Amino acid sequence: MDLDGPVLLLSTGCLFQRPLPEIAEIAAQAGFHGLELIINDPLMAPGPGMDAVDAILPIRSLHAPFRRHERWGGYVESWRAAVALANSLPLAGNVTQHPPIGSEAGAGRWFARAVDLPLLLDARGRVGLSLENLPWPPDSSPFGRDPLDALVADCRARTLGLTLDVCHLGVSGRDPLRALDRVPHDLLANVHFSDARGFQEHLLPGQGILPLQGVLARLAERGYSRYITLEVQPGALPSSGVEAVIRLSELREWMEQSLTAGQREAAL
Repeated sequence: MDLDGPVLLLSTGCLFQRPLPEIAEIAAQAGFHGLELIINDPLMAPGPGMDAVDAILPIRSLHAPFRRHERWGGYVESWRAAVALANSLPLAGNVTQHPPIGSEAGAGRWFARAVDLPLLLDARGRVGLSLENLPWPPDSSPFGRDPLDALVADCRARTLGLTLDVCHLGVSGRDPLRALDRVPHDLLANVHFSDARGFQEHLLPGQGILPLQGVLARLAERGYSRYITLEVQPGALPSSGVEAVIRLSELREWMEQSLTAGQREAAL
């Protein structure tokens, strides 16, 4: 498939209660260009099972484990396992990870010393790594370092891209459009796309208050051509597979129309 413009992915987390082959079938029928695979089990490893899912719809991006890292032998090994799986998938181009937080003190020390993470984690040439912004507390001091600036600096220092989660910006009280304008074009590797209202996150577009159409238009104006990943909570979609395909098709079409409108505006 030759793709012109942003690559629209469906996160497997949107339908996590279903078997992966069924998720791939639903996403393919809804017209998405590929999957972002949420890795939540060490059994998700290179082999026939993952190859079979990839044959239905390509796994183009992966989300490294973000909880229970001890199942992989720790935070660093969980990320290494995600990279190994990406290396085995012919169209996988990105692995997103959360920065180490909370009880991951050892991982935090390792991360602070790390320089070239793709090299340390054995990523092959086409596989890039990116850090995702998590929900941040409200601005409390004019003298504190802005967390987005800190995240951009971390990405630069460690040879990483940035996965911008629009919903996490919303629940943090940040304007997604202003944040997007502050992310350097060459760093932006993936956009996690969903709506938010107050502290409710990962809502279907239109169920929250975020300027999602404006985000898509801005991405198109910037000439963004990497991943946009629809990442909504499973309860947001119909329980029927047929109805889920219809709803996801509608969302994918709206996303494409919004991007096309943005491209037209940029051309004027």
